Amino acid sequence: MTIRSRLIWAVLSLAVLSACASTFEATYDHDSANDFSKYQSFAWISKNPMKVGKGVEVRNPLLEPRISSALEKALVAKGYKYVIEPKSADFVVSYTIGSREEIRVDSYPSMSAGYGMGHPGHWGWGGVYYGTGSETRVRQYTEGMLAVDVFDVSDRRPVWHGVATKRINDSDRDNLDATIKAAVDAILTGFPPP
Repeated sequence: MTIRSRLIWAVLSLAVLSACASTFEATYDHDSANDFSKYQSFAWISKNPMKVGKGVEVRNPLLEPRISSALEKALVAKGYKYVIEPKSADFVVSYTIGSREEIRVDSYPSMSAGYGMGHPGHWGWGGVYYGTGSETRVRQYTEGMLAVDVFDVSDRRPVWHGVATKRINDSDRDNLDATIKAAVDAILTGFPPP
C-alpha cells in the first residue's frame, strides 16, 4: 500500500468516524403485551409535557415548544392524529431532557527525541537521544439526552420508552432545530415497536 493510498484511507476512516459520532444513539423499551396497532390518536400528558432531569438548568424558554412541535410533527407524519384533550386520545406523551458534563482522559505512549547538551565525545552526551514518555489528553464535553414516554390512556400506564443521547457540540447548539429533529427522529424510529 502506497503512502498516498494510506493517507486517503486514513482520511476516509476519520470522515466515517466523525459522521458516526455526530448522530444520536437511541434505545427503546416497551410493554410487549400492549397492542400498539389500536393507537390512532395522541395528546400531551399535560399542558407542560416536558420534565427536566435532576440537576439540569433550562436557560432557554423556547426549548419546550420546539421539542413539542418536533414530536407532534413526527407523530402526525407516522399517521397519528393529534387531539387536545388527553381523555380523547388513545395515548399521551411526555418527555424529559437532561445533560451532564463528562470528562474523558486519554493517555498513550509517545516517542520523543531531543538533543542532549554536554561534552562532545562522551557517551550519552552531545548527541540526539530518544526516549519514551506518555501524552495525556483531557477533554470535557456535554452529553445531551432526550427521553420520550408513551402512556396508554384507557389503562393509565406506561407502555413505551425511548431515549436518544449524543455528545453536544457547538454546531448542535447553533442549529437547535436540526438537533432536536435529529433526536426526535432517532427516538421515534422505535415507535411503534415491531
